[in-house]
Amino acid sequence: MMRLLPNIGLALLITLLGSAVRATESAATTPRSMTTEFICKTTLPALPAGTKEASLWIPVPSNSEWQKVESLTVEGVTDYKITKESRYKNRMVYVHIDAAQAPLAITVRYTVNRKEVRVLTQEARHPKKASEAYLKMNLLGEKSLPIGGRYLTLSTEATTGKTTLLDKTRALYDHVLQTMQYDYKSESPKLGQGDSDFVCDYKKGDCADLHSYLISLARTQNIPIIHEFGFGIGGVPLPSPLPTEAKISTYHCYALVYHPEYGWIPVDASDGIRWADRKRADMRDYMFGNLVLERNAVAVSLGRNLTLAPPQKGEPLNKFIYPYLEADGKPVKLQVEMSRRLIKLPEPAETPIRS
Repeated sequence: MMRLLPNIGLALLITLLGSAVRATESAATTPRSMTTEFICKTTLPALPAGTKEASLWIPVPSNSEWQKVESLTVEGVTDYKITKESRYKNRMVYVHIDAAQAPLAITVRYTVNRKEVRVLTQEARHPKKASEAYLKMNLLGEKSLPIGGRYLTLSTEATTGKTTLLDKTRALYDHVLQTMQYDYKSESPKLGQGDSDFVCDYKKGDCADLHSYLISLARTQNIPIIHEFGFGIGGVPLPSPLPTEAKISTYHCYALVYHPEYGWIPVDASDGIRWADRKRADMRDYMFGNLVLERNAVAVSLGRNLTLAPPQKGEPLNKFIYPYLEADGKPVKLQVEMSRRLIKLPEPAETPIRS
């Protein structure tokens, strides 16, 4: 019996070491997560004289593979509806307003648990289907998102020698990083409008602009791609420590590219440029297929040129990230204040992403 003890001890040690390795591997592959409360305060002005009625749409997030909406409350009105538009199923708070009610303040609060979107850093592939109609919808040219023409020349040159969907998409991502600049000083006369033709000539823009250019290139190459908009809790790099509460001054967006083995792959060309400008090739590569959690604390809306629910009387919305108001069918400017509060802090990142 005494001679067996060393063998038992060795076996136990091997078992413990194996468990530790598996735990470490699991921790390394488990996406980071965070929980944040977002507050959107919308102030409606006194409406123009003679106005009979007004309609207000406030975007709110939906559940997805990467996020769960834990709560949603509306303050300031009791008569409202949660509606959903037909193309991308974006959700919104809809309020019908009598002119006599304005001025009026409405506050929407939503709490979201968000996981870090890591697609191409995960080894496992799981085939994911999307309907043919949905994919075709995201191959078409749209207002401000033209396809063909010079985008055929540019995208063909950028993807020369590439045969797979993933390699072509990476080549287009690299093309954007090599030929475009991030507009740090907000100098563009069309900043944030997402006008592909303008960006193609101007060579500079914000996240909406740069990804619009990428979308025109990708759809021209028959690659299904969508714009997605949301909010983060910091810039590039992130502040350290992260403020628990803060105002939100702008949105963030990226593109999603469909691949049958991965599903919708995130491609963040604008942050790729910002990290490249900081000599961080590792993060530039990470932005192709993954997202930084703190930069993408919530996804709010998909797509461009949207018809809301119920339909607005004006033109389709170029993007739907902030509240939209119509008075007797005409757009009215709103005062919107966005803020956020961290409820559950994210786990430390494996790669330093803070200043």
